[in-house]
Amino acid sequence: MFKYGKKAGIMSVVLIVLAVVPLITAAIFVPQMPEQVAMRIAQSGEVMRWGSRYEMFVVPVFAVLLGLATYMSAGKQARAHEIDSPAMAVVTAERFLRNGIVTGVVLNLANAYMFYAALTGHGLF
Repeated sequence: MFKYGKKAGIMSVVLIVLAVVPLITAAIFVPQMPEQVAMRIAQSGEVMRWGSRYEMFVVPVFAVLLGLATYMSAGKQARAHEIDSPAMAVVTAERFLRNGIVTGVVLNLANAYMFYAALTGHGLF
């Protein structure tokens, strides 16, 4: 993505890092967890649903898939606009990558909250 400028290149690196961090976090914490973890917790602190510890991989896998799909879409759309105008290709790449970064941040926060709730047995709210 450095083909579309330094900013797009840095944004692509940030996007890939944000996509992989939840998977690394899950790979570190899931083996240490008990077989059954709290998956849904009421405001009173009562566990509403128990689930397998491997359900904790749902958000990280989703983050990787969305991150890679966004990265590939940014490249594809930028190449499509490159014929018309190189400036339009840069703007398109940056727009797609920016959206991917926002999605990555949201998924990282969701992953952090999910692990916090599962490890402590209560949510934040």
